[in-house]
Amino acid sequence: MSPLARVRVVLVEPQEPMNVGAVARAMRNFGLSRLYVVNPGPRVGPPWAQEAYWLAVHAEEVLDRAVVARGLLEALEGTRLVVATTGRPRELYPAPVVPAWEVPRHVLSVEGEVALVFGRETFGLTNEELDLAHLIGTIPTAPEQPSLNLAQAVVVFAYELFKASGGEEGPKEALAEVSALEGLFQDLGRYILEIGFTDENRFPYAMRRLRRILHKARLSPGEVQLLRGLLHQSRYAMGKKDGQS
Repeated sequence: MSPLARVRVVLVEPQEPMNVGAVARAMRNFGLSRLYVVNPGPRVGPPWAQEAYWLAVHAEEVLDRAVVARGLLEALEGTRLVVATTGRPRELYPAPVVPAWEVPRHVLSVEGEVALVFGRETFGLTNEELDLAHLIGTIPTAPEQPSLNLAQAVVVFAYELFKASGGEEGPKEALAEVSALEGLFQDLGRYILEIGFTDENRFPYAMRRLRRILHKARLSPGEVQLLRGLLHQSRYAMGKKDGQS
């Protein structure tokens, strides 16, 4: 089975049906077939608007089999690596940032499901949506025209993946699923507030820094369980100590 068969392309709230059709065509051009669409706009579908099929040229099957999700977390269910794409500079990214041509090395080295996430045509992905990513992929562009059309961005990443997928596959790294990682981050967020490491105002910044550190670590399922156990035991010990004082 091609390694591309475990890659899903996730579009978050696309507004233009022709863009969705053009994305389906780009996917088919480069061996991708699994499309997930989060909260598509009313003009998009489902059922998919005729304009989407006009642009899908020989990729109608990709549209017909597309999965519609109510939220990004739902679209990422079961994935072990999430690559979010963005062209907007941010004060702090919650995950390591790499150019598009480095993304395949990360995608092809992990075991299990992978998601490539693309944001809205108007403003891309929110900070909260980027928080779910293990890796941020960017496309360097000329400064006088930095933004790309949604389908153009998909083409670049799909081409890089297709080009890299033809070689011999090496050993795979087993990473924790997104749902397990989010459970760890919830535990960690509650913990750092309880111990006074940060306050409510600085909490989002602190968590993005911690997310970045832990995403760099590429945690396995067992490592996530270990860290969650450590946090739970620490909270239990603090409560026990408080009860004895």
